[in-house]
Amino acid sequence: MPHFSLREISLCIALSLPWANSAFAQHEHSSSDFEVFVAAEAFHGTRQTHREDADPWVNADVVFGLTKHQFRVFGEYYITPNERDLERFQMGFEFVPETVLWLGRFHQPASAWNTEHHHGQYLQTDITRPYIERWEDEHGIIPQHITGALFESRQSMGKDGAIQLSGGVGAAPALADREMDAIDLIGSNPGRHRLSVTGRLAYLPQYVGASSTGLLFGHDDLSVSSARTLASLHSNAAKISLYGAYIDWIAEPWRIVAVNYYVDVALAQTTRNESFMSGYLQVERQLPRQFTVFGRLETSARMQESRYVASFDDADGDIEIALRRQALGVRWDYTRRQALTLEISHIVSLTQTSNELRAQWSAAIP
Repeated sequence: MPHFSLREISLCIALSLPWANSAFAQHEHSSSDFEVFVAAEAFHGTRQTHREDADPWVNADVVFGLTKHQFRVFGEYYITPNERDLERFQMGFEFVPETVLWLGRFHQPASAWNTEHHHGQYLQTDITRPYIERWEDEHGIIPQHITGALFESRQSMGKDGAIQLSGGVGAAPALADREMDAIDLIGSNPGRHRLSVTGRLAYLPQYVGASSTGLLFGHDDLSVSSARTLASLHSNAAKISLYGAYIDWIAEPWRIVAVNYYVDVALAQTTRNESFMSGYLQVERQLPRQFTVFGRLETSARMQESRYVASFDDADGDIEIALRRQALGVRWDYTRRQALTLEISHIVSLTQTSNELRAQWSAAIP
């Protein structure tokens, strides 16, 4: 594992200053974006070993984009003490206004959470993301990073609204030991990657607004690249089909995010297929003096019966898979583009229960 270097974050911050973008803005019809999200977190959970979370944890998320006429380039580079990943790198062409075809590695559009919040902690009100939305290398059970082609279009509907369509097709992650391995653009790819098809159809009441509601679909053909996972599943492949519905609605000072997924798991070399459901409801309320309180309820059905879900659990004393969680917290945006957040939660996992306390500082630069 590489060691974490504050020099890397310092370089990212320096590049985010206004003069760093001048080289990209010399031509008409051109624009560029460069932003760095940084965060530091402290964590404690009862009945957990804290092998990875005992010390304060830091991360940086570098987001960059370049637009020149109809051409687009977009990327996201994520840095933690233990990893450095080019999470997204996409090159696109805008055929008509608000319709873009991208090629590269992208976040699959069938996630109601990750397509809005991405990796930058500052972008989400709370500290944690729902367990069903976790990244592949955090024991996530739904593929989140796809490499291939992504089509995105937003078209006006009625007086103020819009219809948004996103569809992705490409190479899915492979099932490794207790996690998934998505295609790595800057590293090795030992797994065999099969087809992924995902999509989202959403209605936006305001064309440029943040509220939306819609339907989600995903189908991922996952190959097994780990002997332990093969022995656990008794299968060398798994076909994951996801069907979901969501609403993300903002009526200040309130915000409501509600999602429900139905997941079907078809295993090769066996006649026993599996299915389960998972969903969550998050409610946020803005208060005076830049405070925001939030609460989230996560629940599931039949996850504890799934061999596929159990194959992601380490049984190491930490919680990788949660069946249910209740979380409460408060965020204070005490100055421009910086926030302090406190979150407490109660979790029921496959094997134990735990109470967690998290504290976080997050910021966006510039």
